[in-house]
Amino acid sequence: MVYKLENNISNIESQCGVKPPDAEIVEIGSDPNFVFANDLNFNTLTLYDIEGNIVNVNSWTECAHYVNGGWFNSQVINFAGDKYMSIALLVVSVITTSVFLYIKRTRYAQK
Repeated sequence: MVYKLENNISNIESQCGVKPPDAEIVEIGSDPNFVFANDLNFNTLTLYDIEGNIVNVNSWTECAHYVNGGWFNSQVINFAGDKYMSIALLVVSVITTSVFLYIKRTRYAQK
């Protein structure tokens, strides 16, 4: 959920650092033409989204914009359980089918 920057300042400062006195709080929205100015006094931070995408930010304003949009300064590890579950179900299905066919063949051969 996206908040107004002023309402989300504590979360932003916890991830981007304390707001510098000269940093502007700008509501950028989704303006594709907006260009962030690099701040030479700001150490570049790497932010991650929930899908594992990465962005490097070079100013407090840029960092605040991304954090306000749901990005984090620590990587969120997603467990690809669906892939492992699919493989496990496939293996169980093959084993079950093989056992069923073996039993059926064995009983048919005894008659």
